[in-house]
Amino acid sequence: MPFRQLSLDLPNSHSVSPQVQAAIEQLACNPQADARGAIFTRQEVVEFILDLVGYREEQPLHTMRLLEPSFGRGDFLLAIIKRLLKAWRAFQSNGVALDDLSDAIRAVELHHTSFKHTTAAVINLLESDGLDSKTATTLSKRWLSQGDFLLTPLDGEFEVVVGNPPYIRPELIPAPLLAAYRNRYRTMFDRADIYIPFIERMLSVLSNQGHLGVICSDRWMKNRYGGPLRRLIAEQFHLKIYVDMVDTPAFHSEVVAYPAITVITREKAEATRLAYRPTVETRALTQLADVLRAPVLSKESTMVQELATVTDAAQPWLLKSSEQVALIRRLEQSFPALEAVECKVGIGVATGADQAFIGDFETLDVEGDRKLPLVTFSPA
Repeated sequence: MPFRQLSLDLPNSHSVSPQVQAAIEQLACNPQADARGAIFTRQEVVEFILDLVGYREEQPLHTMRLLEPSFGRGDFLLAIIKRLLKAWRAFQSNGVALDDLSDAIRAVELHHTSFKHTTAAVINLLESDGLDSKTATTLSKRWLSQGDFLLTPLDGEFEVVVGNPPYIRPELIPAPLLAAYRNRYRTMFDRADIYIPFIERMLSVLSNQGHLGVICSDRWMKNRYGGPLRRLIAEQFHLKIYVDMVDTPAFHSEVVAYPAITVITREKAEATRLAYRPTVETRALTQLADVLRAPVLSKESTMVQELATVTDAAQPWLLKSSEQVALIRRLEQSFPALEAVECKVGIGVATGADQAFIGDFETLDVEGDRKLPLVTFSPA
C-alpha cells in the first residue's frame, strides 16, 4: 500500500488537548539538554551539511525557502543566516531586506530559554551585518517561532530542510504527547525515537527540487522501528548521499549514538553516494562535499563509493561495498533466516551493569534457571 502523504495543515497549539499542551510546556521548560534530546553540532559539520544540500553563497539563497526544525542554540541557524546575507548582498545589492528576506527562513524551537537566547543572537547578527534594529527584530519574528515542530503549522514547501533533530526515546516523552505523535505520524512506530517523526515531517514539506540534509543516529536505517520511514523514503524519495560519522567528533559533546548524515531528495532514484568517517576539518569536508555533489563521480575517487540500490521497501539499508552487499544477498537466498530455525536475535545486551551480571556461565553464582548463554560477535 502506498505511503500516505502527510498534510501540512496540522492543528495549532490552541487546538490540542490541555493534557498535550501541558506535556509540550513540560518539555519546553526543561533545563536539562539531555532530557530535551539536545545535541549540538560542530561548526565544521554544519557547514559541510549546508554544502551538501546546495545552500551555498554562490546561489541566490534569498529566492529559496529554508526550514530548520529544532534550532536550539543556533548552530545551524546562525551559519544559515550568514550565508543568506552574503548571497543576498551579492545578488541583490540594492534590495530591501524585509522584501527580499522575509520568506527565506522558517525555524522552530521548543525550548523557551534556547528560543530567547538564539533570537537575541539572530538580531545581533543581523545588526552587525548592517541592518537597522527594527528590520532585524522584524525579520527574527518572521523567521523564528517557538513551539513543537511536530504540531506547529507550516506554510508551503521548502527547497532546503536541514538540521539535527532531537534525540528523545519514547519512554521519556509524556504519555499524552506521545499519543498525539503516534496519531499524526505513521513512522512513530514501535520504539522509534522522536527524530523519526521529525524526519517524516521534514520530508513532507520538501519541494519537488528540494534537499533534506540531516544528521542523527543511523539506527533507524537498520532496526525494526525504522521500517515505516525506510518504506516512505523508498516509495517517494531518493537517498542521494550517506556519510557515516561514527567515531568522528561531529558534536560538541560525546554521544553514544551512531551518527550519520543523510541527504534525501524527491529526484528520480539513482545511485546513492557514500562516504565513511571523514576527517572533521574544514578543508577536508569541503573537498568531500565537492566530490559527493559532482555531476559524475570520478573512477579514481577513493573518498566516495556509489551503490545502485540501497532503499528497498522497509528492508534495512545495506550501506557497504557492492561486494559485501552481493555476499549478503547470496547468503539470504541460500540459507533460512535465523528466526526461521528458532533462534532469537536481539540488538545487544542492556543490563545496565554488565560487569555485575555477565560472567563465566559455569562459575557465576546465580540460580541455574536464571542464567542465559550469551554469544558476542566482533567484526573482523
